[in-house]
Amino acid sequence: MKPRGAILFNRRWKKLLAAALCLILVGGAIAGWSIHRATDVTRVDPIAVPGDIDLRTGDIIVAGGVSLQSRVVLAMTDDNRYSHVGIIQVTPNGRFVIHAAPTGAGDGGVGDKVARIPLSLFLAERGYVAVQVMRLKAQTAEAMQLAQDACDYAYACVEQHVPFDNNFDLAEQDTMYCSELVYLAYQHAGLDWPDTIIRSVSTVIKDGPIIAPDAFTQCDALETVWQHFSEREQS
Repeated sequence: MKPRGAILFNRRWKKLLAAALCLILVGGAIAGWSIHRATDVTRVDPIAVPGDIDLRTGDIIVAGGVSLQSRVVLAMTDDNRYSHVGIIQVTPNGRFVIHAAPTGAGDGGVGDKVARIPLSLFLAERGYVAVQVMRLKAQTAEAMQLAQDACDYAYACVEQHVPFDNNFDLAEQDTMYCSELVYLAYQHAGLDWPDTIIRSVSTVIKDGPIIAPDAFTQCDALETVWQHFSEREQS
């Protein structure tokens, strides 16, 4: 038979363990709820491009939002605002964005490959709070044709169902991620990108050379057509 003191000690120890476990579970639940709230795209008002903005085929659109997917990509950027990029295509049937996205929030229902989705859907699905539209500074006939050719290349990738590049590997071009698609489209059209467009990162996602979405906002060959940035994220 155990001494009374030992029994009481064991009971107190079990109570302490139970209390500590409860604290851990409550803390985990609070942390999980905080992450859920911080990455809930429905808590952000959708961004709409004003009707008087003259968007053109070949314009480059970069955006960043509150979705978990966006926040993961932001870890690889310098700007810490932009996590996704695509090429705008203006047609008689509306304005679209050609992009490469994994399956998940922001894929327009056609993820894990290069796809074309309506501009309004592109802007709505990831709870974007920052958007910037850019185009070549030189507005010559040659520059406009280059932008058209870049868009044609991107659309050809849509028709070929080019898969999304989950490895973010620039050396392998049978698959593409969002920034790689834009880079290759304009390179194929004849644009000589500056070396600074490619940077080296070391993260759990990628260790090596990469083109981050915000690289286009820092490129001297491009100028801003329109931008929107909101500090406010609904609480």
